[in-house]
Amino acid sequence: MTPGRSIRLTPREQAIARSIVAAQSNKAIADQLGISEQSVKNRLTKLYRKLGVTSRLQLMKFLIKEGL
Repeated sequence: MTPGRSIRLTPREQAIARSIVAAQSNKAIADQLGISEQSVKNRLTKLYRKLGVTSRLQLMKFLIKEGL
């Protein structure tokens, strides 16, 4: 991601991002948000692409670094 670039996440992406930073499992995230685990996986894949990361750990590090 380019420094200074604005990151825009949907409200659902923000909720999932917060759950990822809290180290919750896909099942826990799904239960908390009232969606299926597959929906969580799909949203995570979109987040990976949007933020230019390739793993859950990279996503977590990115989110923490950016203060999301």
